[in-house]
Amino acid sequence: MTMLRRYGNRMTVTTVLVIGGLLSGCSGGEDRTESPELGQCKTLLGAGNVDAAVKRTGGDDVEVSGTPQADVLADRLVREAKRWQESDLQHTLYTGCRLDAFEGDRISGTVDVSVKWSILSLGMMDSPENRRTWRRANESVYVQPEPGPARMRLVAECAVPGAIASQPSDLPLQFDVAGASLGTELRWKLLSTFARSVTEEMGCAKAPVIPSARPPSA
Repeated sequence: MTMLRRYGNRMTVTTVLVIGGLLSGCSGGEDRTESPELGQCKTLLGAGNVDAAVKRTGGDDVEVSGTPQADVLADRLVREAKRWQESDLQHTLYTGCRLDAFEGDRISGTVDVSVKWSILSLGMMDSPENRRTWRRANESVYVQPEPGPARMRLVAECAVPGAIASQPSDLPLQFDVAGASLGTELRWKLLSTFARSVTEEMGCAKAPVIPSARPPSA
């Protein structure tokens, strides 16, 4: 299958791929073309997970954007943590991968995967309010199955060498996956794989254990 370019009036220059070329083989043994951006998404999120996500978005083609490698994301997050003070409440949001599926010029589905330092501390997780929505996976990881429509969130402790002493508990990492068409299980697969990819590059003093099984919702 061939690669398409769909810029039109869209402000962001992104690569547009024919979904059929991603998910099924071409007749006659033709080679399929895959963009570097899609390959980076697969590295971050798992190839099978990304293929399933693209399939479920529907549409005629899909734009891929916001795909830095895990080591690039880790470097940005580490530098931000080293500058952090307890009074800092604003944190940069980094997009790991965004897939926009189109039917003509209309978006038929979107998958968005992001990471940032959370404004929530681990100590807040045991409050009566947060215990209603957050599930403890282990001593360093909490999961919020439905913080919003079609969204799943994971918070993980990561002690960054060189950051202030309170950083590990007061400034945990926050990973988000959003996508209405994905379903709960695929959202979890994308979320846990993404969190594992980034934290493995972070150099945390004690790496968080990202579970393969989704914590129960209740």
